[in-house]
Amino acid sequence: MRESKPWYEVRGGLHFRCTQCGKCCKTPGYVAVMPEEANAIADRFRPGADAFDLAGELWNWELGYNAWLIHVEDGESCPLLGPEGCTVHDIKPKQCATYPFWPEVIASPSEWAAESLRCEGIDPDGDVYTPDLIKIIALEKRLTNENIDA
Repeated sequence: MRESKPWYEVRGGLHFRCTQCGKCCKTPGYVAVMPEEANAIADRFRPGADAFDLAGELWNWELGYNAWLIHVEDGESCPLLGPEGCTVHDIKPKQCATYPFWPEVIASPSEWAAESLRCEGIDPDGDVYTPDLIKIIALEKRLTNENIDA
């Protein structure tokens, strides 16, 4: 039996270019921050600090996910978002770095189109992401342990 190709492979890929608008940073839910990511971010905020030093201030440890979780409430933004955008853009958590190529967003053309209403970077004029690259990015997202429904 032949496996069918993902819809975005039939299309030849998808177009996206992050505009750093910060809208995704203001979406209610959780951001999973893996321990090594959290330590790098903590050191950025306070040189010599580790993730535990910022517990309760930026995130909380969630044993079931083996990750630090940033909870973004409705009407608020991620605490890592500053006036000029993401304050840790170069070392941002994998969950953020893999957006919008999350499995649930690339599941169908309609999900992708719905996400484009929230993300101005999903645009026909954006950079072309090949199907192979999309698959790699989606796999990286799965590896973050981020399976939390917000």
